[in-house]
Parts: sequence; C-alpha cells; structure tokens
Amino acid sequence: MLHWITDSRAGFVALLMVAFIVAIGVYVLPALMAWSMDSPHRIPITLLDLLLGWTVLGWVAALIWAVMSGNGDSFDDDRPPRRQEPWM
Repeated sequence: MLHWITDSRAGFVALLMVAFIVAIGVYVLPALMAWSMDSPHRIPITLLDLLLGWTVLGWVAALIWAVMSGNGDSFDDDRPPRRQEPWM
C-alpha cells in the first residue's frame, strides 16, 4: 500500500486530502474544546481561533483560554443529567 501512495498521482492526492483533514482538525481544536466543555467564552474563543489561529501565538492563546475557561469538570467526569421542566 505504501508503494501505491508514493508512486501514483491518486495516492499522493489521497495522502494530501488526509493531511488537509488532520490539519483542519488541529486548527479548530481550541474551538471544539471550548464548545465541548461548555465554556462561557466559547464564541470569543472560536473567533480568536478562526481569525488568529493561523499564527502560532493566536492558536496557543485560544487553546489555553479554552482549557482554562471550561466548566470546571475534569475530562473523565460525567455530567449530571439536566433537569427538564414538565411541559405543563
């Protein structure tokens, strides 16, 4: 399989697409963390990540802000079930 990737144009394109998807995932990691941890600053973190994430300093700042402003739970704690109001 490695021979197919290195010697063919289709293999190179497939490898390039996988690298692009991984790069996009890393780029939006701070925003995904802020949204998944239900941060109260998730919209400003997302804007910082999208607008200044291409700089290393902006990406690191967004990542630190997302981790520090989480909901206070650790990653392995289960969230308590939300109390739902009755329909009437």
